[in-house]
Amino acid sequence: MIVRGDSIVSFLEGKSEDYRGRTFASMLGWSDRELESCHDQVQWIFPLHEESRHANTYPVLTKDVVEKARGSNEVKCNLVKAKHMFERFLGVGECDDPDIQRRWCRDRNHNLLRVTRIIRSLRLLGLEDDARDFHAKVYAVGQRLGVNKTTLGYWDRALKDDVWGTLL
Repeated sequence: MIVRGDSIVSFLEGKSEDYRGRTFASMLGWSDRELESCHDQVQWIFPLHEESRHANTYPVLTKDVVEKARGSNEVKCNLVKAKHMFERFLGVGECDDPDIQRRWCRDRNHNLLRVTRIIRSLRLLGLEDDARDFHAKVYAVGQRLGVNKTTLGYWDRALKDDVWGTLL
């Protein structure tokens, strides 16, 4: 089921729950094990304007929702917190941890797709600098640990493509 409309902004602001009764704040407090094992929270924390093949119920952004979210300081603050949570989870940046990095820097790991989503969502929701910062951190790790060129290309396109041009 696709979720559209103002309920997405309300969720991103931390004022409502997703379809499973989870809040943005509760997801920010998840353990690494919970983040690794749950595959739909990233669609809620970092929504996009396109349908997902990896979740049954998820938000899909429209231009109106994107404009409202971009105008909300609460959304921006929460997205930055979520970006930091995923940096810690991936062991990048200030949380630099080669052991953690080796767990996700391998072919077909689902976290490689999450990285692309995070970059695109941050950009779509108006956090270009945060998207560039996140990209730089994961890209450096990916290059060092031999992530394939196709995946690195997806990350580059997520950072450079016209996200507005692809908005429904």
